[in-house]
Amino acid sequence: MPVSPIGNLNFVNQNAALPATQVGNELAKESFAALANLNEFTQKEKVVDKLEKVAKSHEINEEVKERADEEEKKRHKENQEDEEQKNQEDEEQSEDEASFKSAQKLHHLDISI
Repeated sequence: MPVSPIGNLNFVNQNAALPATQVGNELAKESFAALANLNEFTQKEKVVDKLEKVAKSHEINEEVKERADEEEKKRHKENQEDEEQKNQEDEEQSEDEASFKSAQKLHHLDISI
């Protein structure tokens, strides 16, 4: 049965086996190449994931160090403030004691005749 009534054309399925085999082989090659590329891509992706994890761990370590430094600075400031408060309190106490002693000397009566 001809494809068109105009001329003596080939049948639709006349040489279908050869092109089908060629197309099938080409598709298999392409799919194999795509699969090989996909495997290579997944391997590269795994390497990138590992490197990202390492980079993240380095970033996390740096953040931990920065936070520890900040906390240490805060503690140091708090310790300095506590020491300053203690020094001020000690100075106030010593001044109070000195004024109390001087006040005692002033109020000491000499009754001896």
